[in-house]
Amino acid sequence: MTPHGFVQWGLIRVVRWRMNPRVADAAVDAPARKPFAPISSDALVAGALLLAGAIVFLWYAPASYQIYLALHILAVTVWVGGDITLTTLGIVFEAKKDGPTLAALGRMGTWIGTRVYTPALFFVFGFGVALIEKSGVGWDKFWIIFGVVGWSLAMAIGIGFVGPELGRIDHAAQTHGPDSPEVARRVKRLFTVFRFDTALLALIVIDMVAKPSF
Repeated sequence: MTPHGFVQWGLIRVVRWRMNPRVADAAVDAPARKPFAPISSDALVAGALLLAGAIVFLWYAPASYQIYLALHILAVTVWVGGDITLTTLGIVFEAKKDGPTLAALGRMGTWIGTRVYTPALFFVFGFGVALIEKSGVGWDKFWIIFGVVGWSLAMAIGIGFVGPELGRIDHAAQTHGPDSPEVARRVKRLFTVFRFDTALLALIVIDMVAKPSF
């Protein structure tokens, strides 16, 4: 799951507690929602085979570079555009203290993040690698190195920090209370990291388009 999917899912509980106690009370009385199931392993394998097969078959197609480029840009649009959209909506509804809307946004973000944005992320990388190999540019250019490092960093933030931090926030809310300074500190830090992650994705797009020569 991409970072925005983790964040929006985890903030459902925290936002209900901190922003609208009446919503929290109603949520306690309401039946528990069935969580979205993660993508199954067979679906992941099928997706990997699809990506690998598409790259290999298109390699020998006429105008294959243009086809790779179009698919790469399409995947970038889905991944980065979706990330920016959910981040913007999260900021807006956080400022409005609209707990129910944030909760709904979180459920949608979790579903879309797992099933759309995460596959798009790997399609971005796969077709990007194919573009570099097809063009023969080489991997020693700054703009290519920056793109690969930035992509890896975005992945590491989501897997290594955002997901575990959501668990720590939930534990702190149960231990110290949802209004405790510990919960507030962690939520603020999570939002800060998440927004910088979105800025990083936008900067990667600018770098890949501008192709700076230094």
